Amino acid sequence: MPGLNFQKLPAILELFHPDKLIHLFIFGVYVFLQIRGFRRQPVFPSIRRNAVWMTLLIGLILAAGTELLQNYFVQMRYGSIYDFIANIAGCLIGWWIARKFIIKNS
Repeated sequence: MPGLNFQKLPAILELFHPDKLIHLFIFGVYVFLQIRGFRRQPVFPSIRRNAVWMTLLIGLILAAGTELLQNYFVQMRYGSIYDFIANIAGCLIGWWIARKFIIKNS
């Protein structure tokens, strides 16, 4: 497991663990691409109009769901509030980038 290769840090410093950059990146890319895809699809106007809110809601569910699944259903893995925070921060960063490059130009 990749997370096992990093040294253990004091609790508050968990927010700055190198693993959190991976969470930020993955969720940021996910949100950016999903907003882009929802805004470009021609079939459902309501999805196009609500692309940001739908994507952020799905991102929140995925962020919480992945941590809960890891904590309760995957052996040798644990859910972490700090991973959840990094996931949400990644969603917000992805939204901010989408806002700058996609939503503003629409």
